[in-house]
Amino acid sequence: MKKVLFVSSLYYPHVGGIETMITELCQFYKKIGIDSVVLTKRWPVTLLEEDELNGTKIYRVLNARTDEEFLSVIDWIRLNSSKIKADVIHVIGIRRPLPLIALLLSKWWRVPIMCTIAGGDIPDKIDPTPGKVWNEGVTYIPNILEQSDCVNCVSKALVKDLKEVMPCLDNIETLYAGMDFSVINNAQIEKVRENYIFCLRRLDPSKGVDILIKAFKIVSDRFPDLFLVIAGDGSEEEKLKALVRNYSMDEKVIFIGTVKLSRAMSLLKGAKLTVVPSLSEGGGLVNVEAQASGCPVIASRVGGIPEYVKDGESGLLFEPGNYQELADKISLLLTDTSLQKKLIYGGMQYAQRFNWDTILPQYVGLYKRLIKDYDKSLTFKPWSDLTGKLWDRLTN
Repeated sequence: MKKVLFVSSLYYPHVGGIETMITELCQFYKKIGIDSVVLTKRWPVTLLEEDELNGTKIYRVLNARTDEEFLSVIDWIRLNSSKIKADVIHVIGIRRPLPLIALLLSKWWRVPIMCTIAGGDIPDKIDPTPGKVWNEGVTYIPNILEQSDCVNCVSKALVKDLKEVMPCLDNIETLYAGMDFSVINNAQIEKVRENYIFCLRRLDPSKGVDILIKAFKIVSDRFPDLFLVIAGDGSEEEKLKALVRNYSMDEKVIFIGTVKLSRAMSLLKGAKLTVVPSLSEGGGLVNVEAQASGCPVIASRVGGIPEYVKDGESGLLFEPGNYQELADKISLLLTDTSLQKKLIYGGMQYAQRFNWDTILPQYVGLYKRLIKDYDKSLTFKPWSDLTGKLWDRLTN
């Protein structure tokens, strides 16, 4: 195996768990002689069609919605196939439209395709947002997963959720997301304020940042010298700032926007603790980053988070949406020094199991198995007029 094509709805300069996972996989693969290339959406349209990050080529295509736009993407694929062709295709995140393009490429090139579900894209019983994402692509995402050679979930909780909507799917693996410990080891401590809680989140409804702000309002009355620092951006940013103003906490809550991964690790090292208040989360690699940084973590007991944080040993968990319980646990952790030491030590130990040095061979081994067992006689099975047209356009 010489080359991997990563396919993702968004990528650099966008920042998030999936984007970080792809970047770190590319870097680690390069160390063992495997090249990578990334295919993603050109959103916003001001981004370059061809780009590069740390030596990895990035190609961006139209965010196709209409039949004509899909056909335009296929025309681009035909012209640029040699630039992106690989021995295996790895889709991370199954948001439309690119998983369809990835499946078409797999059958055209006759190479295996693996789809990783990282959370936020299949229905969740607590948070309605992933269900909306699933429904937007329900006319083709199930067909793509059924025709994929492997579906990987980054937590056992996601496997359970996936089985709820696709009970007959049997090609499922569980490989956890990993992290690059060198980024953490090289990060220097940075303090925005002397005493602050840190939240590193995309500011979207499913991330529950409003729950943290409500909890901080309670905590702030108990600890007047404490600040809340929020890093990230997203659709909820203005609503969250309005909530802060309503609580008259403009001077206590600091929004610093999106930060690079290296700075995020520095800010974690300088914080009293970090909070991951998600309503939905496939795994939440930020939990591991916090534990590895020696920053005590409090996270919601939802999705795959309990697999990434060991409650009472490497961090504390609370019921999603329960801001009073969150406030109580923040107060406890701020005042109980023995608990702080226990969680810092336990977190650093627990985080080691998510080191890419441990997890990477599992991904490479799976790729090689998929390549070895690939049945080249299988062809694309259209399930609609559009998918039939796209296959004909690609192959004729």
